[in-house]
Amino acid sequence: MNYNNPIPSTFSLVIRLSSIVLFALFSFLYLFCLQCDVLAEAQYVFSGGVTSYSRLWGALIITAILLAVQGVVAKYTQLTGRWYALTFFPSFLLLTLLTSLNRVVIADFSLHQWAWAFPLLIVVFLVTLYLSRKMPGESINEGDYHLSRYLWPNFLTMFLMMVLCGANASADDVYMYELKAERLLLEKDYEGASRVGEESLVTSPRLNELRMYALAQQGLLGERLFDYPQPYGEKSLMQMDDTMTSLHRFTCKDIQEALGAWANSSVTTFQQYIDLLKQNPSTRHNPMLADYVLCGHLLRNDMYGFMRDIRKYYDLSTPGKVIELPKAYREALLLQAKAIGRDSLSAFADTSMLAAYRDYAEIKSSEEKEIVRNNRLRRNYGNTFWWYVEQE
Repeated sequence: MNYNNPIPSTFSLVIRLSSIVLFALFSFLYLFCLQCDVLAEAQYVFSGGVTSYSRLWGALIITAILLAVQGVVAKYTQLTGRWYALTFFPSFLLLTLLTSLNRVVIADFSLHQWAWAFPLLIVVFLVTLYLSRKMPGESINEGDYHLSRYLWPNFLTMFLMMVLCGANASADDVYMYELKAERLLLEKDYEGASRVGEESLVTSPRLNELRMYALAQQGLLGERLFDYPQPYGEKSLMQMDDTMTSLHRFTCKDIQEALGAWANSSVTTFQQYIDLLKQNPSTRHNPMLADYVLCGHLLRNDMYGFMRDIRKYYDLSTPGKVIELPKAYREALLLQAKAIGRDSLSAFADTSMLAAYRDYAEIKSSEEKEIVRNNRLRRNYGNTFWWYVEQE
């Protein structure tokens, strides 16, 4: 004969502890690894730049608060067994609200759709609690003690809430790339910042501005300039209006400081600013200035200015000196040699680059279908100055 018995206390303890550990791990890792940059920007904006967000302590404190909320809910609802995971719903709701921030919400300092969605979901939760209390109490048949029958409904409920929480986070890849690159620059991790989103074809002027600065700090701007999509010209090097310190923690003023001088309000273009640096005795010898000058010419496809200025910063007197130049500069010189004449092209010292360019030219001339030709060129030479010029 079977008898209905209350759930053993050991079952309840395992269910509680496993659910708490699962939530704590998810919350901490989600906040620490994925949402730290959004929260850092939010705290910077909301505090007017007075306070900053700690990636580690922020994740720990928020997780602890959410666990405290769950503890209060569990105490007053007395949910057990298969329903215990529901006590985490308010905590998941708060976590979702906190991590659904984006630049529009942060700048406007408003809840947007959460103004009505949050109270509605609380009502849904209260109705669910009421209905759960109307159901038969949790019990277990004697001789049928299977903990898994009580664990998997809780784990499934937790998993669904995790998915819904993550689904409400910002889906703008470029925005997340910008925030991550900004954080890494503030941490002076220039290599890490330069690699943010490097496999993606989507970008923005600000994202490129941050990555180009990270490359310049490593002395790699001329080497890797075209490893990234460059649809914005010289704006990829510096946005002169990127001085929104109320929103951005790293702006073009930080780049200008590294170059040696801030631009005043009368300086409105990148070229005007660079020309002033070149004339100023205190900034003209800044090691980073050469790359910003030359890469600015390349992004404008200004070959005359490039050929004029490269001799000011590099020795081109011997083939060996030319081979030592950064990749983008050698590619530009090869195009210039081609423009001068066949003899100049044949005499180009970098034989491996010359072979690559001849293959590039062969694809351009041999492939009749434009879409096929462009796909081949982008796939094989999309990180070259030649391809960049092709798109101009």
